[in-house]
Amino acid sequence: MAYQDRNTVISILVNLAISAFVIHRLLDMNAAGLFDGPDAVNNWARVVIWLIPLGIVCTILGTILFNIGYAIVTNQPKISFVVDERDRLFERRGTLAIITFAGIGFVSAVIALALDASPLVGFNIIYFGMAFGALTADAVKFFSYRRGY
Repeated sequence: MAYQDRNTVISILVNLAISAFVIHRLLDMNAAGLFDGPDAVNNWARVVIWLIPLGIVCTILGTILFNIGYAIVTNQPKISFVVDERDRLFERRGTLAIITFAGIGFVSAVIALALDASPLVGFNIIYFGMAFGALTADAVKFFSYRRGY
């Protein structure tokens, strides 16, 4: 498994874990009535703002620990950080996927708001559009590496 492959797998796992946590937390907050008052969007934002650094830290720690564990198990102490044209192509494919789904999420949120949805619904659509875009980007990169082109 290539270095970029391992990083993509960790990114997928962290994205899924963070998304599951967000869904669980938002459902708990909804059950507690935190989204009923005028501070609904503020309460939502307080949760989401902590997810950004949490996701970054989890991805960095997961990548480091997974690569160390992989090196120990496979007895491969030297990691190749060489990036070639193929790696750049796969990265561009992933970038296209995230831009596409983030854009779809944004446009969907604007449409939902135009149809009188609450701002909270609009923010959730944007957030999950971006989260799905990131997951799709990682999946595109992973399957591109598996196929080899």
